[in-house]
Amino acid sequence: MKTVILVIAALTATAVLVLIVFALGFNRDVAWLEARLLQGAPGEVRTDLPEAVRAFAERGLAGGVPAAATRLEQAAEMRLRKGADWQAIPARQTIANTEPGFAWLAGQNIGPIPVVRVLDSYVDGAGLLDIRLLGAFRLDAYEGPEAALSEGLRYLAELPWAPDAIVLNRVITWAETEGGVTAGMETAGGPAEVLFSFNAAGDITGMFAADRPATREDGTIEPLDWRGTFSDYAVIGGRRIPTRGEVGYVYADGYEAYYRGQITAYEVVDAPTD
Repeated sequence: MKTVILVIAALTATAVLVLIVFALGFNRDVAWLEARLLQGAPGEVRTDLPEAVRAFAERGLAGGVPAAATRLEQAAEMRLRKGADWQAIPARQTIANTEPGFAWLAGQNIGPIPVVRVLDSYVDGAGLLDIRLLGAFRLDAYEGPEAALSEGLRYLAELPWAPDAIVLNRVITWAETEGGVTAGMETAGGPAEVLFSFNAAGDITGMFAADRPATREDGTIEPLDWRGTFSDYAVIGGRRIPTRGEVGYVYADGYEAYYRGQITAYEVVDAPTD
């Protein structure tokens, strides 16, 4: 009996050690991505923006000096599949302002234990969705050209949360259209383009992108129209931004949101100096 207990104890200790090693590796990967997004040095402010975009960004800066990156925290809720119930999933995000890039880390905990952690990122042109059990074991991952396009679209769609990126990121192309203003850029999966709509006060209240690659429950990819809303503008962390947002896909039977959240903390970050 003692031998059995010792074997069980040894196996348990080994499993815990493997869990710790994998979790620490994931944490290191996330830390590297977040640090990479802070490396850009702000250049000259753009002077070629459409007037509506220039005015929006100017109000968003709230008199501050444009910075290399943005950090924010969200009290978010998500549907993990179409038709599912909403689940709370607090998140933090780092957004690069001088080049396209972001890293969004969210998790569901039971007490201090991270049951599921989700990394959504676009760094150095590579898109990645990485889902981990206990913050360690990979349950699913989505990468490659379609992921690059999908995450590149997300970067563009969230520009209302990063007015510094609007005025600093020269990779983004802007164009006035009949329905508003489009922001675009090239990705490894093809051109990404998001249409922004404005209210009478000049604030961005809606976004739309056609044929964003979306993952079905069976793991296959389906291009779906993608749209979202922004609301509740306020000054937080020295920037005037929409503090609430929602986003979802347009399915054959209509629109359904899969994310909604509120910004709870916000700061802009200068590039580190050696």
